[in-house]
Amino acid sequence: MSSRPIDQLLFRPSIPIPVAMDLLIGLDVGTTGCKCSVFDEDGTPLCSAYREYPLICPKPAWAELDPKQVWQSITEAIGEALSRLEHPPEAVKSLAVSSQGEAFMPISREGEPLHNSIVTPDQRAQVQTEALRDLFGARWLFEETGMVLFPIYTLNKILWLRDNRPKVFEKTDRFLCWEDFVNFKLTGNAVIDHSLANRTLMFDIHNRRWSGEILDELDLDCDLLALPAPSGQEVGEVTPNAARETGLSPGTSVATGGHDQACGCLGAGVTDPGPVYDVTGTVECLIPSIHEPVLTEPIFEGGYGNYCHVVPERYLILGYNMTAGSILRWFRDEFAQEEVRRAGEEGRPVYDLLDEMAESIPPGSEGALMLPYFMGAATPNWDTNARGTLTGLTLAHGKGHIVRAIMEGITYELRRNIESLRSAGIGAQEIRTVGGGAASSFWCQLKADITGLPVHVPSIPEASSLGAALLAGIGSGTYGSHREAVKRTYEVSRVHTPSPCEGYEDGYANYKKLYDRLAPLFPELSG
Repeated sequence: MSSRPIDQLLFRPSIPIPVAMDLLIGLDVGTTGCKCSVFDEDGTPLCSAYREYPLICPKPAWAELDPKQVWQSITEAIGEALSRLEHPPEAVKSLAVSSQGEAFMPISREGEPLHNSIVTPDQRAQVQTEALRDLFGARWLFEETGMVLFPIYTLNKILWLRDNRPKVFEKTDRFLCWEDFVNFKLTGNAVIDHSLANRTLMFDIHNRRWSGEILDELDLDCDLLALPAPSGQEVGEVTPNAARETGLSPGTSVATGGHDQACGCLGAGVTDPGPVYDVTGTVECLIPSIHEPVLTEPIFEGGYGNYCHVVPERYLILGYNMTAGSILRWFRDEFAQEEVRRAGEEGRPVYDLLDEMAESIPPGSEGALMLPYFMGAATPNWDTNARGTLTGLTLAHGKGHIVRAIMEGITYELRRNIESLRSAGIGAQEIRTVGGGAASSFWCQLKADITGLPVHVPSIPEASSLGAALLAGIGSGTYGSHREAVKRTYEVSRVHTPSPCEGYEDGYANYKKLYDRLAPLFPELSG
């Protein structure tokens, strides 16, 4: 299979392939954009198309999407991707969705959205979150659903709609997340996979069904929700009307996909315990696959959510750092104007120049140290008052020291999550990394050196889209199992082997001490 990333193929002619080979679509629907990617059955990326849409913030801490605008973007992305194929739409055998988590919308009996989609970062449901805490207890909800109680979840925001938009609530026929909404628009069947259903705070993680105890106590009917089903199961076929809107062939199979991080784990071959999935973008996520939910006190206190994998009889644990690549972008925008100018003149990504600056500095940044808590600390500290901190500076430090300190600080936080999970009995043998950070060989080597684990970079960086396409292939019979799908498609582009360094060990020890000593001060700094 080709090791070229999808983005390199975006504006290139599609690759000639035998007509007999199955083509599969992974449709990734995110918070600010959607991407339609077409693969052959060996996992070779053939073409893709992307559309952005605006995040609507009508009030502070509110975040919404216009469902009609997003659906229009989805249809355009599918149509553009199909236009780049050398074969007709009939060559596409199946499609599945990789979806952002938790985001949902109320739908009328006629299938029309009644309100904007409320998405994950939205924090409006604080009152409802405390009511759930009082009614059930956060620990009980964790044991029932695997989710740690926060305002982000679908349930909290459904209750907000009932309390604050009663007319909308009364008219609602169903509350749909983005995967089930797209499945409904394409086939007429509202079906959600277990991984995404598990992100709603309404799903019984043990029995893989809507939680009767939660819904009954809140007087919510399960008929208000989509039908839950395993990932990689056929939902239905593309209807004539959906075919006209998207360019897909009528009768094209649609299968259940999954939460984007779960699909990414499948695309990166993280189906069994051992390797962990690492996504370094705006946020950095660290996700191991496990056999059974781990619902212990350390996992609960650390804020780690358990939820269903897209792989049968497997589960995932989600750890994350709220600000990773976003800190480098902040540095670029605020302090690297000269490097941006040079990169433009040389026709290079500015991040290549930042890498070179950081690489010229010794490990440990000669005492410069950064805490990457620009939007608070997530797992395993869960400190919303935590703030980004850069310390240890002298007049001898320059831009390169600060860039390296940023990258080291983000990676120390990655190690802290790995060690926290390890102390709870969840080990890691290797890191499989994707996202913007995976493009940096320097940063990948930094991760290997600081964590002591080999870092594998998959040949296809679009792991979520590939994972959704594999689920489409499982649902349509192209693959006999998840294991076969991964064996056919997963390859490694490069491996970074750890090289222990005393500078990192000292830096990591000081990193942990710095947070512990500043934690009492953060509430005052946060106002």
